[in-house]
Amino acid sequence: MPDYPPVSAVVTTHNRKDLLKRALDSVKAQTYQNLELVVIDDGSTESVESIVSEYERSIDRVIYHRNEEAKGACAARNKGIELSNGEYIAGLDDDDEWMPERIQKMMSAYRDEEACVTSDVLHLFPNRKLIWKKDEIITLERLLYSNQVGNQGLIKKERLLEIGGFDESLSSAQDYDLWVRLCESYGPIRNVREPLQKIHLEHDGEQITTPRNQLRGYLQFYSKHKHLMNKDQRRYQLYTIRKATGKANSLTDLITWVPAKFLWKELKVFLLRKFG
Repeated sequence: MPDYPPVSAVVTTHNRKDLLKRALDSVKAQTYQNLELVVIDDGSTESVESIVSEYERSIDRVIYHRNEEAKGACAARNKGIELSNGEYIAGLDDDDEWMPERIQKMMSAYRDEEACVTSDVLHLFPNRKLIWKKDEIITLERLLYSNQVGNQGLIKKERLLEIGGFDESLSSAQDYDLWVRLCESYGPIRNVREPLQKIHLEHDGEQITTPRNQLRGYLQFYSKHKHLMNKDQRRYQLYTIRKATGKANSLTDLITWVPAKFLWKELKVFLLRKFG
């Protein structure tokens, strides 16, 4: 299939058996040909091999691997990359799902002079829906203010291997760290300006990252990449960290820490939080 380079859909899962099938169904529904499914079961209480085996007849190639003990999302993603046979890797969390044309449209948008491809996202909350509309081109300069990519993209496998995959030493923000390193090495990230992924935030499934680990991870991320940041980028990163710890909860904090280009955005968030 010369017009359809092989793409590996890497799905990592841990104790969300009831949600996994929805994610795998969305891989099965892809319009793109030459698709491989790689599922890494990161030490779930119950094996999901029987669920994964149901897709062997409908997807070109299926690989299942189980870690007997949970090693964490990063290690599971790296294992999925290692076992994959695709020229390109596209990640998917077990509680989310893809729109049917996600891989087709992202592959069509791919350019070798850019680091990778992402897309707009549909966030599903308990009582509302919100589309995250991203910039068409996400530069390293923009990325160093905040994670403008999200948690998933479509990337050449060789590039992931060249930069060492996901950093397993980080407690969180591993995806953000990956985008920065990809941008550093291969240029800006292209965004398909259409919501091609659903992020489900309305379920009560087990959470992968605790608030404490999340904060620790962002501190680790900041220490790792602050040498790349200018003064405004550092200020905004520190404001985000202070906000997460509850130390930045006043209008004075906002004005002191937030660069002018993000002041209106953060003011809207502040007012919504204070007054609903």
